[in-house]
Amino acid sequence: MKNTFTKLLALTLALVLSLGVLAACGGGNSGGDIDDIDDIVTDEPDDLLGITDDTIWVGNTAGTTGALAAIGAPFNLGLQAAFEAYNKAGGYNGRSIKLKHYDDGGLAENSTTLLEKLIHEDEVFAIVGHFGSYAVDVTLETLIDEEVPMIYAAAGNEELLNENAATRGEKGIVPVQPLNKTEGRMLILRAFAPTDKGGLAATKVGVIANSNEASQSLLAGIKDEMNNLPADKKNNVLIQEVNTSDYSAAVNALKAAGCDVVLLTVIGADYLTALTTMANVDYKCNVLTSYNNSSAATFNKNNALQEQYYDIFTTMNIFAQAWLDISSAEYVYKDETSALCKMYAAFGLNNGGAGVAGFTEEYWVVANNIYDYAVSIKDPTAFAMSYDSYALAGYIAGDLFCQAMEQLEKSGKALSRANLIYILESEEYKIAMADVLSFANGMRSGVQSFALTWVFDSYTL
Repeated sequence: MKNTFTKLLALTLALVLSLGVLAACGGGNSGGDIDDIDDIVTDEPDDLLGITDDTIWVGNTAGTTGALAAIGAPFNLGLQAAFEAYNKAGGYNGRSIKLKHYDDGGLAENSTTLLEKLIHEDEVFAIVGHFGSYAVDVTLETLIDEEVPMIYAAAGNEELLNENAATRGEKGIVPVQPLNKTEGRMLILRAFAPTDKGGLAATKVGVIANSNEASQSLLAGIKDEMNNLPADKKNNVLIQEVNTSDYSAAVNALKAAGCDVVLLTVIGADYLTALTTMANVDYKCNVLTSYNNSSAATFNKNNALQEQYYDIFTTMNIFAQAWLDISSAEYVYKDETSALCKMYAAFGLNNGGAGVAGFTEEYWVVANNIYDYAVSIKDPTAFAMSYDSYALAGYIAGDLFCQAMEQLEKSGKALSRANLIYILESEEYKIAMADVLSFANGMRSGVQSFALTWVFDSYTL
């Protein structure tokens, strides 16, 4: 593992506007021989649930209201956009993929109840885009026991890691997003790594964590990797765990200690609170955080940061890890038939008519699909959704499921849960805007590569 992480640090720094989606570099794991199909094939009626003459029903629960609405709502929109694109292309032998969604408000107890409803009342074919660490915590065992395939978890719970899934229930759990503990190990390595190796060349590293599960998992990865660091680096790491909503004491301690790089493992609103606190005490340093905080929406001028937006970006350099590969030094996007392209022109963001540079052709395919779907449901934030990181994550979830269904149809095998799992282990899958993943031989590890991105304020740059 140590050699793998060291190798992964040899990444090029990517520079992107905070207006756009953060660029990154994805990773994959190698494939291998699959287990015999007889190990998972079943003739039980449950294997065919959620299938009608014209529809294949899948489901998820997500916090589309409440504290996680700013993540859950875009995520589900992206998920639906991927299904819409697949259905327009013909679907599965004429069948459309449709999503049965319940809003769990970001609460674990709601997720438990609603997942049971999806499985036993709605009888969905699969769970796609299972949302949130809180939900994975309380439902993973149920999904395995009930042998309901779960494609893509919008979470980084370490429980999702399984390098040799054996039972059908285990094989049906298919994570993609990086796992938090894995990313934590990369955070501390990147903080100390030299800049020409994709690092921040820290002399002293401060870490701020809280009791949130994702933060604790990231912190656990940091501590694990610290055991591999030489003494001179290990002794120059100062960890502050915060048990209140006030980050002042932790921030002041790191500033007084002279930490030139601060790792923020806190997520969402806590991340914004930590940044604001650092700006308030004029803490000039480099900040590095998880991909979980890499959405451009985090720094929307209309949110609670409006009054201190300028202070944050003039006080510190903010970096985030990321795993999507959307940056391009060569490709220029210009399509006069695209409604999204016309929006860029209307905002004066197309280089005087020359086109929009900086992003890959694959990214624009996804962005257009998200934008067109958002417009079709009259979402007033359609333009913002086209580049929102959470919407892109949802699209990846839906697209992976659709890729698997496409391969299953091409294989000529019967439509069933067992054959869905079989086909997932039979092929390598190109994750949208990322690299290739293999799920062969029970490998369920998620993406393990990260790039470094620099987030800056394009309005006051």
